[in-house]
Amino acid sequence: MKRKKVVRIAVAIIIALIIGGLFVYVFIRPDMGPCTEYKCDVKVLFKLSTTIEIDKEGEEFAKISGNIFKFVTDPLTMYDSAGNKIAYAGDEYHFIAQDSHSIYLNNRLAAEMIGRINFFGETYDIYNNNQEKIARASFDKVNIKGKIYDINGNLIADFHSFPFFNDFSVRISEDCEMDENVVLMIFSSYYSDQKADSTSSSNSHKSTKN
Repeated sequence: MKRKKVVRIAVAIIIALIIGGLFVYVFIRPDMGPCTEYKCDVKVLFKLSTTIEIDKEGEEFAKISGNIFKFVTDPLTMYDSAGNKIAYAGDEYHFIAQDSHSIYLNNRLAAEMIGRINFFGETYDIYNNNQEKIARASFDKVNIKGKIYDINGNLIADFHSFPFFNDFSVRISEDCEMDENVVLMIFSSYYSDQKADSTSSSNSHKSTKN
């Protein structure tokens, strides 16, 4: 009887630690000092096009829309609150690697995000228009958390989502030297990458079963 009781207590402790660890991982965000927070409300229409409505500190800020499966012919495009086109992301600059995108701000190349091999999630190197590496973005395997670090290893922006939800939030540090619209486009491009990958995987699974 004592042995069973000890086993039950040990199992309960392990379960409590796992639940506690998951809680901390999902809900606790790292401190990055003074920052601005953006709420990104994702609306997927007919599983083909995406609209992301963005609020900045509780105020309507911008909207990003486009076909998440056709970056070249229908790139993700950002519009300000007045409906003016201010930025877009696509592959048309050049193809360096899979999941690579160019971010244009006011019709000028502002940044390139280059996908790198990462077996535990997604990683992108960020370059400016002079092909100088300025940051690195990394995301976990389950698309809950993402972080952007500058070349000195300082956390300058992060991405956060909850399991099974499309919506996400973004924080941008006051020390971030990239334009806020460029950072938001980087995170939205990542979202489109993982959404397209998950849909493609789901369709392949269905085809195999059929």
